[in-house]
Amino acid sequence: MPAPNHSSKRLYLCMIFALCFALRVGVGVVVDAAVPVIKRADVYSDIAANLTRGHGFVAEPGGAPLMWRAPLYPAFLALLYALFGEHNETAVFVAQSALDAITVVLILSMGTRLFSESVGLVSAVIFALHPLSAYYSLRFLSEPLFTLAFTAVVAAWVWAVENRRPIAYAAVGALVALAALVKPVALGLWPLLMACACYQLRSDFRRALSAATTLTIACLIVLAPWAIRNYRVTGELVVVATGGGYALWLGNQMVSEGLEDWEVDEPTRAHLIERRGAVIASAGASDRSFVSVSDRATIRSATQPVHITVAEDHAFFLAAWRELVSHPFESALLTVRKVFRFWFRIFFPDNRWAQSFLVLFQTVFLALAAMGMLEAKRQGGILLPLMVPIIFLTAAHALTFATIRYSIPALPVMTLLMTVGLREVVHGLSERWGWSLGLSRVRWLRSAPIGAPTSSYRETRS
Repeated sequence: MPAPNHSSKRLYLCMIFALCFALRVGVGVVVDAAVPVIKRADVYSDIAANLTRGHGFVAEPGGAPLMWRAPLYPAFLALLYALFGEHNETAVFVAQSALDAITVVLILSMGTRLFSESVGLVSAVIFALHPLSAYYSLRFLSEPLFTLAFTAVVAAWVWAVENRRPIAYAAVGALVALAALVKPVALGLWPLLMACACYQLRSDFRRALSAATTLTIACLIVLAPWAIRNYRVTGELVVVATGGGYALWLGNQMVSEGLEDWEVDEPTRAHLIERRGAVIASAGASDRSFVSVSDRATIRSATQPVHITVAEDHAFFLAAWRELVSHPFESALLTVRKVFRFWFRIFFPDNRWAQSFLVLFQTVFLALAAMGMLEAKRQGGILLPLMVPIIFLTAAHALTFATIRYSIPALPVMTLLMTVGLREVVHGLSERWGWSLGLSRVRWLRSAPIGAPTSSYRETRS
């Protein structure tokens, strides 16, 4: 069979993009009709509107420049507002569905390259149909953009692990920085992946040094413009945003068991707000950083942060540290519980009726993913590079604040592994009972334009 040309591969990828975009939009419409969805649920929309109006990166006209949010998602919303009008829910949903469809193409590429054509395609379709991910495509939250950026980091990291070229490590560094400019939690991947690169190349000191240096320089170049802006605003070095100290403090409060203020009863909420006010006062500020939003129909929270200064964030970090030191055993148990929240817990009270269904769905999903991990390890495939970013994301939120929303960026990689596990289940059923479940119909993928080069790649790797 002749090798496919570039135009046929592009056509194939465009077809997959169009198919999965249509599937994601369809699932999103069904989800929107089936469950309550609060679309504008964060200050992101306010920042975007003020960017569109020329007021700058602020929560309200004339307000102080914000330090609490990273810039790329508000800029993404501002672009949509400029093109389609402010707070246009349909435009945001369609655009974020397109972001998810681009993520699908990355899933297809990774799955085909690392496992097989059928794993790549089935994983892509499953992610396009994933109802939880589609739910966040409806909301004015950063998950769709961050999922794309995070998946791109994983894909680049796998590429770097395979070929060990400086350009691959530069791509990893640049993509980590872009992901961090969507959500600052991704910044922790910078030292982690740099250390992993050094360990991988430990037998060749020069190559290890080159990889670490290249990754770091690329990351710093992308981060530099926003870090300079932050320095001009505050006179202090803030690489992306504040808020890490507050997330650590909020997620480790024994009085609220690490929950948001609106998730607890009235006496606990009052106690939590009182403690928060004391921390802010210790930083020499008032509680102006938090505003009541109970009168805003788009947000379900007693209070919402709109601005956290460097001094306040530092005060929250110290208060969180004192809480952890004073309750080490309870904090460790709470961390374990937050791992459960990360993968299983619904955050929005009006959708808690679906909690048991979600636990069942996620249990099956993660069990199949665990089977896929074992199979990938048995076959000698690249498993650890896929899992390091997922483990990091889980640990980061288990140590700070956790709910299932924050597991969304991990779904593309977990879907790949789940599909591998599902394939093994189907093969087992086929061998034992002769059940094919119709999967023989995807054998045409062996002749798909993306199949030939990736098949030859896997053959050389094995």
